Amino acid sequence: MSQTLSHIPASERQERSRLEIDLGRLEANLCALRSAVSDEAGGAGGAGGAGRVRVCAVVKKNGYGLGAVPLAARLVKAGVDMLAVYSPDEAEQLIRQAIQAPLLIFMPVHRLSRTDLLYRHAVAGRLHLAVHDPGQLEAINQIGRSFGIRMPVHLYLDTGMSRAGLNDRDWHATLERVRDASHIHLAGLHTHLATADGDPAFAHEQLAHFHRVVAASDFPALSGQGERLCHAANTFATLRDPAFHLDMVRPGLGLHGYGPESLKGTPRLDAMPTLMPIMRWVSRLVHVQRYPADSPVGYGATHRLQRESMLGIVPIGYGDGYPLALSGRGVVRVRPVDGDAVSWCDAPVVGRVNMDQLVVDLTDVPCPVDSLIDAEVEIISDDPAAPNALPKLAELAGSHCYEMLCRLAASLPRKYRQ
Repeated sequence: MSQTLSHIPASERQERSRLEIDLGRLEANLCALRSAVSDEAGGAGGAGGAGRVRVCAVVKKNGYGLGAVPLAARLVKAGVDMLAVYSPDEAEQLIRQAIQAPLLIFMPVHRLSRTDLLYRHAVAGRLHLAVHDPGQLEAINQIGRSFGIRMPVHLYLDTGMSRAGLNDRDWHATLERVRDASHIHLAGLHTHLATADGDPAFAHEQLAHFHRVVAASDFPALSGQGERLCHAANTFATLRDPAFHLDMVRPGLGLHGYGPESLKGTPRLDAMPTLMPIMRWVSRLVHVQRYPADSPVGYGATHRLQRESMLGIVPIGYGDGYPLALSGRGVVRVRPVDGDAVSWCDAPVVGRVNMDQLVVDLTDVPCPVDSLIDAEVEIISDDPAAPNALPKLAELAGSHCYEMLCRLAASLPRKYRQ
């Protein structure tokens, strides 16, 4: 028989858990990434002007799950040059909240009308569209004609992702159409590196491919329409090698404080400021109970206690975005209610992750049971050295930081620290 030592029902009005997001760290990460780029633009032959390397912050998929609007607002205030999203819907979300920075949309866009929320951003010259095929360029030219403007476009050369984009033949055919498209402004040329995190040799092959194609291209004159930017680098490429920087870099994950942990042995990382995670996920204990040795735990009885144990319930689960794959593998940190004397204590996840509950083993937490009731539980830490730091949990789950961030449930309250 199990013995209940303490049980305090959770108040219906009390938060089960929340995400705490540090916008100050976000700005500091932007500054750190700026320090990582070279002082002079290493353009691939199309830049409209020399000088500093620009930064285009990627805030797609609602800012990787942490809130595109507050993140974008802070980044714009900190002087980021451009923002990138995937879809028109994501761009509209930013424009609706008066984000005025130039926006680059990666998804192939073929239609816009004067009734669209994007219209005013477009006529102000702040809406940039990636071009994936010659037919799309014709459609964008028609958009420009209907708006009475020249639409800024960025030709996307596929150099090894095989994920849309122009092949070499279509690249040159599209450039020929640019020359005759009176409502197109060729604002950028770009590619996307598939392996900058783990296979730099292939990433350099992609970059060499990009350079070859750009060098063989016959570009129309800029005609007073502004600069033409070449860009290829995501966070990993930005951190790995200045050769990838070109005229602009496109960090996303690095702004959230992740990336360097995947690039061990890259000497230049030692010389740049540390990127710090901007998010922590916290909850609390809602139930604590003692169980005898040999008790089964959870669905499928996948865990059996080796000793008499104190188990706690944390009211979050895979319905909130905590991966089922962390069943019996994850770890949380617990800080007792009288935590002045006791620092964070590790507590392993035991048994199967539930839809809305985790069972954690509190047996080795050195404090009285009374101080565990309603104790703070850190699900994901913003301390890179913690055992529940996001990259460590992602590795345990067979996932990566991108997915772990994006799977965080929209229902989780997000609290922003300035």
